[in-house]
Amino acid sequence: MRRHQLLAVLVAFLAVAAIVGCATPDQPRPADLPDFYLNPPVAEDAFYGVGSAQMASLDNSRRMALSRAREDIAFQIQASVEAAIIDYSQEAGADDNTQVLQFVETISRQITDTTLNGIRTEEVAQSDDGTMYALVSLPMNNFGDAAADAFSRNEDAAFSQFQAQQALEYLDSQLEEDPPQSSPVEE
Repeated sequence: MRRHQLLAVLVAFLAVAAIVGCATPDQPRPADLPDFYLNPPVAEDAFYGVGSAQMASLDNSRRMALSRAREDIAFQIQASVEAAIIDYSQEAGADDNTQVLQFVETISRQITDTTLNGIRTEEVAQSDDGTMYALVSLPMNNFGDAAADAFSRNEDAAFSQFQAQQALEYLDSQLEEDPPQSSPVEE
């Protein structure tokens, strides 16, 4: 059974490596990137959000940049984050003939469901390549009672926390019953 698990982990590792290898590299930063995009204002009386978009039409680019800036504020106010990290490592061998197999997988999903009233467009800029950048703000006085609702603990959050605790207890019990062992590699 251990051999099948090791094979499954190795296949998964190779699949992840292939996907990562095919990922596009980071694009260079445009020279005319507005300052507010990487360094949005910080204030005690407002939330600020930024967004960018490069669409086929100027109007769609502007609308999408503003939409993403509003989304940025929504995630600052309330975000439900689900994440899992799988970390597997095995070392086997003796003396100078040791082999190490490592596998790490990270999965994350962030969701927000927030109603924002009173968002103001502070600035919109267009770069030479056609990308639109937007800066929006939400004054704190418009935030009011919505903040209390956004941060209140609800039943869904409590159930998610309960499920996470059960998963950790299950992992602990599995490790107690069948602790990880390293076995020599046969040649």
